[in-house]
Amino acid sequence: KMGIDYTMHEMIPTGFSPNGDGRNDIFSIKNMNFQRLLEFKIYNRWGQEVFATTDSKKGWDGTYKGVAQELGVYNYIIRVVIPNGQQRVYKGNVTLVR
Repeated sequence: KMGIDYTMHEMIPTGFSPNGDGRNDIFSIKNMNFQRLLEFKIYNRWGQEVFATTDSKKGWDGTYKGVAQELGVYNYIIRVVIPNGQQRVYKGNVTLVR
């Protein structure tokens, strides 16, 4: 019988370039088909939270309070839950380039 493959994992890019060219302008989680996003937070190098959402359709545009953030590496934590209740946690970093 055909079922949904819940082993299909989320894809998290390692970099993005919010320069308005329409390519890779938003840092977001790909492959969110059946998962529910519990937490998606991004921190700058001083540990300040610059982005947070629980909406899997949203992503970070590289700004904080309307101000474009500097180039460099930002840390994230992402928590998702799949329909069987299992949680998956991703911690890593993303590079902002222009």
